[in-house]
Amino acid sequence: MPSRTPGDAPARLPAIQLSATDHALLSTLVGESEAHGVAGLLQQELDRARVDHSGRSLHTVGLNRWVHYVDDRGGGPRRVKIVPPSEADIDRGLISPLSHVGAGLLGLGAGQSIRWPDPSGRMRKLTAVLIEDDDAMV
Repeated sequence: MPSRTPGDAPARLPAIQLSATDHALLSTLVGESEAHGVAGLLQQELDRARVDHSGRSLHTVGLNRWVHYVDDRGGGPRRVKIVPPSEADIDRGLISPLSHVGAGLLGLGAGQSIRWPDPSGRMRKLTAVLIEDDDAMV
């Protein structure tokens, strides 16, 4: 689970949900062997995610969906889309699931928050504010 800094109370992780398709693609991305760093965090999230096999559109953060989120470190709402690593382009708001923010947001529903490490290991709170429909205009 995400690490915590000394003195932090253990944080309860929010329930997360991924489509079966996203779960399979992300599982392939992190592979079978024990991963470290962000890949290890993503692997742990995949292990605890509820996988939806219904084929319905979920109202959670998934691959190729735009999400508006806030970081408790300020800066106002941001809008990003989590895409395969080869398509990531931070200038266009396209981030990898192997980025700290991408891995932390996956599976969250609107209004859900997670305490998640940044690249330095410090904890921050990420909150999904709005998840755009698959066919929303961008």
